Amino acid sequence: MLYHPSIAKLLWFSNLTIAATAFTTPHNRRCTRSVCNPLLHQSSDQEAVVTSSSSSTVDDADDVAAADDVTTSKRQKPLWMKCINAVVPSKVTALNEAVAMVANVSREEANNLIEMGAVWARMDMLTDDDVLDQYYGTDYSAHMQYADFPSGWGSGNDGLNQEEEEEEESLDDYIERQMSLRYRRILTPSTITPGTDIRVYPHPRRFPSCYEFADQNRLLYEDTTFVVVDKPPMLPTQPEPSNYEECCPGCVNLLMGPFTTIEGQPVQRPLICHRVDSCVGGCVVLSKDGNGQKVFTELQRERKIKKLYKAVTTAPVPLGMHVHWMWKELTARGQTGGTACQFVSHIPPVSRKKAKSWIRCVLEVVECKPISIDKNAGHGYDPGDKQHYQSTIRLVTGRKHQVRAQLASLGCPLIRDTLYEPIGGLTLEKLEEEANEEMMDEAMKSVRVPTEPIGLQAHAILFAGVKAKAGTPWWGKGDAVVGVSTESIAAPAPVTDKPDPYADYTTTASGMKYLITKEGDGAVPTAGQTVKAHYTGWLDAFDSPKKFDSSRTQGRPLIFKVGTGQVIRGWDESFSTMKVGERRKIILPSRLGYGDRGAGNVIPGGATLYFDVELLDAL
Repeated sequence: MLYHPSIAKLLWFSNLTIAATAFTTPHNRRCTRSVCNPLLHQSSDQEAVVTSSSSSTVDDADDVAAADDVTTSKRQKPLWMKCINAVVPSKVTALNEAVAMVANVSREEANNLIEMGAVWARMDMLTDDDVLDQYYGTDYSAHMQYADFPSGWGSGNDGLNQEEEEEEESLDDYIERQMSLRYRRILTPSTITPGTDIRVYPHPRRFPSCYEFADQNRLLYEDTTFVVVDKPPMLPTQPEPSNYEECCPGCVNLLMGPFTTIEGQPVQRPLICHRVDSCVGGCVVLSKDGNGQKVFTELQRERKIKKLYKAVTTAPVPLGMHVHWMWKELTARGQTGGTACQFVSHIPPVSRKKAKSWIRCVLEVVECKPISIDKNAGHGYDPGDKQHYQSTIRLVTGRKHQVRAQLASLGCPLIRDTLYEPIGGLTLEKLEEEANEEMMDEAMKSVRVPTEPIGLQAHAILFAGVKAKAGTPWWGKGDAVVGVSTESIAAPAPVTDKPDPYADYTTTASGMKYLITKEGDGAVPTAGQTVKAHYTGWLDAFDSPKKFDSSRTQGRPLIFKVGTGQVIRGWDESFSTMKVGERRKIILPSRLGYGDRGAGNVIPGGATLYFDVELLDAL
């Protein structure tokens, strides 16, 4: 590990042990979603009134609490999840003295806890300026640094955050929520009012991988506004409740700075533009000021950010576009509780009304090749005798755990991804069968948050003229296996005397087949967006005598809202992945068309439909 002299003051935590059992509490208090358990019941004027408890946060980087609840409620919580709630005793006005009394440490150690960001204070009242400072996060002059954005708020998933269905949280909503929290992180030893509630994490969670930022090769790009870095795996992009320094912006600032803004002002701490899961390494974009953060968010809304991932699995991932659906409630900002992993559905919502409860997830697998992994390369991973495959993935949307969840649903979970490997091949629609429900219940007992880097890297990013590509991932360069053809990735051809006329078509997870006959150069429509399209439909085969409808013959394109259930499922799936100007042939099994009922006297029940469709415009 590379060493940097300015980090020496942080290393004392590694051997720190604190006994908090001597402190007392008169009543229970809540500590970050966990009920605080009283140890004793006694206090005096010069004693801090204390409650010891376990706490955690659930976010894209670490779904620790949820995963622990899934695997076993009896599992002992790690030390870094322990916090102490206390009331500053009378006649004590120095914060470090109060922390030293609460955590039973020296004042020097108390100062280190404060500077690490492991101490919080509860404020009876937040002024308008306080709340605005928290919302915009641009003022670093105050002695008492405000808490970071709550988990899931204003942040991306798997590094992209192109949030097309979700709306940004308004300032009014944010103020209302913050006024109910009232806790803020203190980063500078200062004075404090006796009787103030404080929260101390005596064993801050450590992220030693952050010191890999001492390698300047991890600085991929810098201009007057943005900084792009190659984040090492096992490092969160956002601070933990117990550790404000060892995270992406904290260590980038410490080990790669100092940075300056376009006005020449020093950057005290870069701002997060999006997030990448803790167990995932690769490109992360930071901004030097709030304006750059807003510009990046606007680029995401306009779909002007392109991002590629590298993924490693032990099963070949089908090439082409994959459109799946996540239950919206599980992807909402600030969502807590429920399962730590995300289940997806391969079946589009059946109606416009039901579509509002779902989030569309789209990615494209552009390459999948067999590779070899050297078990002696120092990463600690033993590939065994299994064949491994490296896929290049283009994200169209960005959701919480999207790549991980979608690949797992296809039966291709990422290596080392202990959160999704147990549920590989399981989808929400399979819950309809009782046997699968029991299988899913058993699988959920095995899921746990990864403690090692998983087989995923945010490989490259392109936006606003910025181009950045991460270095070699932990598993190596992904050298192709000698003697193994990439043709082995394709599904075996059916045994038949006649060649398959649709062998060149791409098959999606839902069973739709498509072939692009004309590339488009426009944008992909968002769910709910109105589109204009031409189509021709046949039964039996393309150009068969059984043509049942055509907008081209009528000379009038069809106008509808994509992804809302206004048209048959196969159309929603196809047009949600097409670019404006694109033309393709699609083959829809009956379940993606008119089902067993058919449509009037024209389309019989159970019919496979053949369409030649073209996306003319997105309005």
